[in-house]
Amino acid sequence: MLNRESAPVKGLWNGVGGKIKMNETAKECARREVKEETALKVHLDELVYKGLITWEADGSDKGGMYVYLINLPKDFSFPTPKKVREGILDWKKISWLVDDQNLGTGEMPPPIICPTC
Repeated sequence: MLNRESAPVKGLWNGVGGKIKMNETAKECARREVKEETALKVHLDELVYKGLITWEADGSDKGGMYVYLINLPKDFSFPTPKKVREGILDWKKISWLVDDQNLGTGEMPPPIICPTC
């Protein structure tokens, strides 16, 4: 997770990601954003598509995001917390992320439960 230093979610924990550029696939965007925000190089075949999450507010379509996961080797090491250009990176447990009492993520990401992630 990334505790961002700029709007729109300044000071809140959010997943690594961003907007898809013209002529870029969602998977290519995920690879680029991981590299830009974490400096980790990921191959396209390492990204596992998990679905599309959409949300709405006041009865109108508000937005959506593609979800990709990366299976890391058991000996993978990426010490955190780590200061990066966009904020602070840190590993978070899924139980922390979806806890109803957790105010550190604000309204983003939308509350989800992913038992197969």
